Amino acid sequence: MTIFKRIKQIISDDLAAENGVWLIWSPFWFALGIAIYFGLPTEPNVWLVLGVTELWLLLLFLARFHQLRSVLLCGFLVLCGFLNIYAHTLYQTKRVAFLPPTMTYLNGYVQDISYNNKGRQRLLLREVNDYDNPLKGRFRITVTNPHEHFVVGECVEMVATVFPPSRIPVKNGFQLNRKYFYEQISAIGYANSEVFTIKCPVQKFNFKAKVNAIRQKVSEKIAQTLPPSAAGVADALLIGEKTLISPQITDNYRGSGLAHFLSVSGLHMGAIATLIFFLVRLILALFPSIALRFDTKKPAAIAAILGSATYLLLSGMAIPAERAFLMTTVVLIGVLFNRQAISMRMVSMAALVILLLQPQALISISFQMSFTAVYALVAFYEAYAGKLAHPAHRKGFFRTCIWYLAGILLGDLVASLATTPLAIYHFHQVAIYTSLGNLLAGPIIGLWLMPNILLCLATLPFAIVSYPLQLLGFGIDLLNRITATVAALPNSLYPVSSLSFGGFIVIIIGGYWLCVWRQKWRLWGIVPIMFGVVSMFCGQQPDVVIAPQARAIAARDEVGKMVLLTKKTDLWLKKIWHDNFNLQNKNTDIIYCNNEGKCNYNNFLEFDSVGQVWLHGKKVDVCSGGYYYGGKKPHFEPLWDCDEKRLWTVKENLTDKR
Repeated sequence: MTIFKRIKQIISDDLAAENGVWLIWSPFWFALGIAIYFGLPTEPNVWLVLGVTELWLLLLFLARFHQLRSVLLCGFLVLCGFLNIYAHTLYQTKRVAFLPPTMTYLNGYVQDISYNNKGRQRLLLREVNDYDNPLKGRFRITVTNPHEHFVVGECVEMVATVFPPSRIPVKNGFQLNRKYFYEQISAIGYANSEVFTIKCPVQKFNFKAKVNAIRQKVSEKIAQTLPPSAAGVADALLIGEKTLISPQITDNYRGSGLAHFLSVSGLHMGAIATLIFFLVRLILALFPSIALRFDTKKPAAIAAILGSATYLLLSGMAIPAERAFLMTTVVLIGVLFNRQAISMRMVSMAALVILLLQPQALISISFQMSFTAVYALVAFYEAYAGKLAHPAHRKGFFRTCIWYLAGILLGDLVASLATTPLAIYHFHQVAIYTSLGNLLAGPIIGLWLMPNILLCLATLPFAIVSYPLQLLGFGIDLLNRITATVAALPNSLYPVSSLSFGGFIVIIIGGYWLCVWRQKWRLWGIVPIMFGVVSMFCGQQPDVVIAPQARAIAARDEVGKMVLLTKKTDLWLKKIWHDNFNLQNKNTDIIYCNNEGKCNYNNFLEFDSVGQVWLHGKKVDVCSGGYYYGGKKPHFEPLWDCDEKRLWTVKENLTDKR
């Protein structure tokens, strides 16, 4: 009994020393409630949810003076996260209804425009009608005629083929149908006819559409000023639109570890706010009557907040940009009130605000990558800033340059180590030369690109914007060359075996534990991280991969490489399987097909042209596709349950609402 009392005393002392850390754990428990909702196999019963909520509130009231109140409060935060995403999902069902595959007449208002990999416009339509019958949700329609060009704010009509979004055909893969559900997109498709501009009915003022119209004008100005190789990257940096970047340039940025630079995030928002802050202070310092009487940091902070807000709107308000804006704003508000704001509490509050407003953001890759990197950087800063600051403050130009480059490498190392598990889980590959890429590109980004981005933003309303755009384009060309050089190095993108979902979760929990606590027991977070890393080497890779309805089949050959067996496979599926399994080109020499179209591979896999598959002579259900694992215990696992009853998959939402 003495041992247990001693352990209890140690835990109590450590908890007492962790003053204020409980607030930092609040987004973790809130996010856990959201994760539980998404992990359910079916939709929860409304009355059951209400009953559990009332019961938990009663327990909180009864235990308000009991030692268990902290545990119940944590559970209450979990319940709040669950209720938030559940209510948000129910709200979405009133505004979106997936349509079945069909060809129909559509007309609607162009709210936003993006581009596919062929440079053709993709119109995001709202207030969509099938003749005079209104349809729920928004529609994303690709314009097939490359000569047709439209602008945000127009109304158009066409005959289009539309279909509901589908899931990515890999185990635990990203669910496009769920993503579009929360974006209120009922269908995607392409125009079968010419797209005509029509007169719009009286429209209510739509702030987002007005901002998108400005973003499109900026994109057109960039296209007129810069060559395509630089224009696509400039679009990403100024308006957050990455669809015009060529696949080759995108691959170069990934291979060099600089893909994060193409998404407006803390690097961009922080640099813009810092430049505005010091520029305003410099201008005010030119007027002694102001500089000597007032604290110029206050108006500089206000100007930086307004400038950051403008950049946020222009960049499309992606989740990393929103997170960066929230954190930047908190820092600048701290300047207004003479407070130091860079802390783990600030990061946690930013995460909690985003999860409150957009709970579905938890399962987005951008949210996970962004906050993981920031949590790790802030934790490292809080732990080691004092030790690193003393030598860094030594005077001398050469020493300053050395410490600047060392800071780039150190920050990149911390962020890269933190986000590597996510890169493995989501992308199944790791950029080997990320430190080299960031070391070479860091000075160009900080000293050339970011000041010119600010200059472009300041001159956008004027004709002279073409001059800072050209300066920006020069820096982008140089950056493109660096990424191409680094990405061309051997094994720049190294494929890694897929990390299991369980391993991914324990690594996230261990990492959060390691970052949040301040006492020595934070090191216990290394234990689940090690378990997650070890799980990478214990998992079994599939020997056969089957797409839904057997649209495509791939299997491992005698040397262990995954090769495509079916003749007709769309490019989208090929790319997904290449990224996940390092899929090789089709090898028809390893399969035998008879005159009836039935093919055989290694005497255990058979398939025909109508989507039927047999494994070891037994027919398998390929409604959702699946993985076949050989070895001592051969078995087949479907990718998902075709009868899954979730609000973004139920059949009732797939009915025609005309």
